[in-house]
Amino acid sequence: MNSKASLFLIVEDHPETAENNCYFLRELESSAHCIIAQTPEQALERLKLETPELIVVDLQFGKISGEKSAEPGLNLLTKIFEQYQTLNIVVYSNDPLYMTRLAREINNHRGGFAVVDKMQSRNAFLEGTKCALQGGMYAPKQLLREIPLTEREMEVLRLLCQECLKDKSIAEEIKLTLRAVQSHVSNLKVKLGIDSLDEKVTNMRVALCKEAQKRKLI
Repeated sequence: MNSKASLFLIVEDHPETAENNCYFLRELESSAHCIIAQTPEQALERLKLETPELIVVDLQFGKISGEKSAEPGLNLLTKIFEQYQTLNIVVYSNDPLYMTRLAREINNHRGGFAVVDKMQSRNAFLEGTKCALQGGMYAPKQLLREIPLTEREMEVLRLLCQECLKDKSIAEEIKLTLRAVQSHVSNLKVKLGIDSLDEKVTNMRVALCKEAQKRKLI
């Protein structure tokens, strides 16, 4: 028996961009069912019918005046964070730093989460989507630095530094994919400010744990 095809929900008011997003997502899963909602209101109605494996949300939507506003997208995401706490989310926007306003909600979200700038390449979109689908977090460094360490990141940090576990063992211990654990480790480096160190001359794991100890995180 064939497994059920994944359902992806695209929230985007530009038809061409929405269709392109569906096309990109089918590169990850050719049999995926892709649904397009042109407004946040349509998206909420669709979510009441069925919860998708992934939702891709544009932040800015057109107003009657012709101007763009991020408020509809931010309001939609606020409701999603409240009502669909394990839903995998990709925010796809020309100005992803609007998401700093929802830093606390991002921190508490239990599903995968990614923020991708529309100016980045298709590969960035696919990378962020894969990370979100596997339960990880993918976001610009400037945004990551605004988000406190999540409970999951604290757990990864403890297992890495106090239990001296490798990524694979951490993944097995907390039942995440290896890719998700690696994304958490990468984000920890950014949040603790050691991502700019030269990996050729610095043991990044040691540096990460030293910085965590310095900040009394472990």
